[in-house]
Amino acid sequence: MSCVEINSLMEYLELGTVVNEAQQVTGGLLHKMYRVNTNKGVYAVKVLNPEIMKRPTALHNMVNSERIAAAFKTMIPVVAALEIGGKQIHELNGAHYMIFDWVEGASIFPPRITMENCYAIGQVLGKIHQKKLAIDGVTPEEDGTAMFAWDKYRELLQGYENETWAIRYQAAFSDIKSWNQAACDAGEVLAKTLVISHRDLDPKNVMWNRNVPLIIDWEAAGYVNPYQEFLEVVNYWADDGKGGLLKEHFETLLDAYSQHMKLENVDWNAVFAGSFCGMLGWLEYNVKRALGIETTTADEVQLGKEQVLGTIQALYDYQEKVLMMKRWLEYGR
Repeated sequence: MSCVEINSLMEYLELGTVVNEAQQVTGGLLHKMYRVNTNKGVYAVKVLNPEIMKRPTALHNMVNSERIAAAFKTMIPVVAALEIGGKQIHELNGAHYMIFDWVEGASIFPPRITMENCYAIGQVLGKIHQKKLAIDGVTPEEDGTAMFAWDKYRELLQGYENETWAIRYQAAFSDIKSWNQAACDAGEVLAKTLVISHRDLDPKNVMWNRNVPLIIDWEAAGYVNPYQEFLEVVNYWADDGKGGLLKEHFETLLDAYSQHMKLENVDWNAVFAGSFCGMLGWLEYNVKRALGIETTTADEVQLGKEQVLGTIQALYDYQEKVLMMKRWLEYGR
């Protein structure tokens, strides 16, 4: 993003004149984020991934995600996009942007996550799920537990056989399909209990300011089985930084969450099977990136290859953690 583009954007939105050169900051794996100072304030400018925005439903989904974020602002600390001219997503010269007030804070990752952090996140998640929010125009996805085209992607590996990510994909192929089938089988059970939530509440999407968690990056927001999301959150926040889980962190998250959500009569077997969905969906997207299906840029392709490797390892790690969490849940009843 050039200085000219930033100046044009801020002037177009009447947010002032840029006074210092914009600084790129961490903006997640899909988009780019800049800190921009103007004579009217300090802003975070998110430049949305152009490949993502080419999708027919991308803009609609982004708009809905910001509506969801805004709806939760009265009950939890949310960083939502500014509404300017009645819009939270702005288009200029073919590019799409979101603008936020700049908020000081930093993400915390394992092994620096404390039990206090876990308690705060458990409270936030419990409040989100207890709210049972409803928003006009936001509906559950019809095919959230679809069987992905793993066979097709394997056929497309010709020419990639010696690349590390492709070798790893081939080796894990049977397990990937097995996890996906189990998730599909659990889908009918999980679909009976759905709430609107963040759906990507991992440490990179939480900024901490004086021990207060600020929830950012709501673009994945939508309907989800609450207990499935709880397990995903446990996997993120009880991580010991070495591939395992900390029992004390798990129990702290469970205690905070259960203050808002009842856990009796939950079909945990279905929940555990379905909790593979998020990682499988992310794996599928990155396999397509690695194959050049979702993107045409070299940087995006390389990022896809790296994420394939990381996500497959995360799936195997999670399989081990599932057995551990089942024991802890049984013990805690």
